[in-house]
Formats: sequence, C-alpha cells, structure tokens
Amino acid sequence: MARQERPLTRPDDPVQAFAAELRLLRDQAGTPKYLQMARQTGKSRTALAEAAGGDHLPTWETVAAFVAACGADPGDWLGRWEILHDKVKGGSRSSLSPPATTRPDGVAVPAIQRASSAEILIRLWQEQRDQARQLENQRALFCGLIIGLAAAFTAAAAVAPTSLVAMISKTAVVVAGLFGALVSAKFYERHQMHMTGAATIRSRLHELFPDLGIEPDWADSRSRHQRRYRRLYHLRLHHMWVALNLLVALMGLVYLVMSA
Repeated sequence: MARQERPLTRPDDPVQAFAAELRLLRDQAGTPKYLQMARQTGKSRTALAEAAGGDHLPTWETVAAFVAACGADPGDWLGRWEILHDKVKGGSRSSLSPPATTRPDGVAVPAIQRASSAEILIRLWQEQRDQARQLENQRALFCGLIIGLAAAFTAAAAVAPTSLVAMISKTAVVVAGLFGALVSAKFYERHQMHMTGAATIRSRLHELFPDLGIEPDWADSRSRHQRRYRRLYHLRLHHMWVALNLLVALMGLVYLVMSA
C-alpha cells in the first residue's frame, strides 16, 4: 500500500498552495507512483515527491517533469511557477538562470523556459546521436556477417568445384554481396535521418543560446578537420561499405563465369 503524503497544514502559504495543485493534478492522473513518474521523466523519485511536499519551491525542471508525468502540458504551468518564483525570491532570479533572449522571429523567450527547453533539446540530441551510432555498429556487424557467409559458400564450392552444390554456393555469394550492398545503403539512409535530426536540434539550441556560438564553432571545427584531412575527408565510409559488399558479389560472379 502506497504511503500517504503528509497533510498540507498552511493553505495560505503560496508554496503549499502550489504543492496542493500538483497533488490534485496527480490525483486526476490516477495517482501514479513517484517511482513510475521518475522512470518516465528521468527525474529522481525524491525530487518529484518533494515538489508536492510543500516545504520549498521546486525547480522548474522538476515541476515540468511532474506535470508531464501526469499527462498535462508543462507550458500551462510555467506562468504560475514564475509568478510564485518571483514572490518567494522577492523578485530576484537565480544566478544560475540564463538571461532572457529573443528568437529570430522577435518573440522573447523567458529565462526559465530557455533552461527547460535546452534540457529537453539536449536529451533529444543525444537520442538522435545514439540512434545514428547504433546503426553504424549494426551495419559493421551485418557486413561482417555477409563476408563470413561468402567465405563459407566459397569454401563449400571449393570442395567439389563441378557439382551442383558448387553452382548454388557461388550463386549464393553473388546474392549475399548484392543484398549486403542494399542493406548497407539502407543503414546509411536511416543513419542520415538521425544525423539530420541531430543537426536540426543543434540549430534550435543555437537559437536559444546564440551567445554560446554553437553553430559557428561547429562549422569552424568541421572546416579545420577538413583542411587537416583533405583527401580522407572526401572518402566516404558509406561508399567503402557498399563497395566491399559489391566486391563480394563480383567475386561470386567471377567464380560462376570461370566454372561455366
């Protein structure tokens, strides 16, 4: 049985009133366990529980995670949190909060909203990069499997070069090579999808924090890398993987022609 939360004894206290609203939201969502909310949002169970404890004002990141875990829109809670934050802190902002900025379309972005958006964008960027890295690892493993199969079929054909088994094995080498090239190209297409997504998210971060120079530094780093490796830079790893599989198919085709 879940432990009952401590009663809020000071309804006139704005922090406890805010905590009561969070508790009501959680009750309306079916009273999910804080452990479940923590797994869903990545915030600690203790931080989420303290947000509804009423002892102190939780950070906006914790409030946003709490609200999102209850199936509500954190944006609907940002305004009331900022008002309460100003009231509790006497109108002062935390020294860790970034200054307000203006988007390219002229719309001002509040400091707290910027920090929360940055946390979300960084998490999404990491997810896109992890997906891209995983696809590259899978492609390498798959190409190794194709080469292993081709070697096995070639060995089977060498045992009895004139038999039907040899013809089937040599044909299988051709098919394996062509299929490997196709799958390798597909891995690259999915990899590029995630890399494009990561680049888009990086641009969004640059819009939120233009003073950090994220995009210019990224472009400068890539330009210096290109100048350092002028020849290797234009040699695409994707082309090498596809060429390797096509070479396997070509070898199988040569074996078929020679045995005809």
